[in-house]
Amino acid sequence: MSTERKRRTSSLAGLTPVTAPPTPEPAAEAPAVQAPAAPVAPRPRPKAQGSKGSRKMNYYADEDQQGRIRAAYYAGRDTYGWQTLTDMQNQIIMQHVEQLEREFNGGAPFEPVHPGSISRGRPLE
Repeated sequence: MSTERKRRTSSLAGLTPVTAPPTPEPAAEAPAVQAPAAPVAPRPRPKAQGSKGSRKMNYYADEDQQGRIRAAYYAGRDTYGWQTLTDMQNQIIMQHVEQLEREFNGGAPFEPVHPGSISRGRPLE
């Protein structure tokens, strides 16, 4: 017993990126959509970091600390405009760095320390 299958074609068959699908004819007048009362202000975006040959920096945190960090990110991302967890970490770390510069360097920026000058990971025992 043989059943004949019909080939199905896509609704996009025969179209190219240059040709647009046919637009349906406008229906009877649609009800007007009321605009919002006040425009929503876009949230501020933090200044982009890492434009000068950015490098990845890692740190270690236990699972409880990691969970709290992620929860803090979710709680504050709309208020502070963080796009990513990195944005949050950079902002918070730089605030602390500025505090340390005021405390230990008279408010002047610290001289940069080159990568590799700080020990990485756990010390060998």
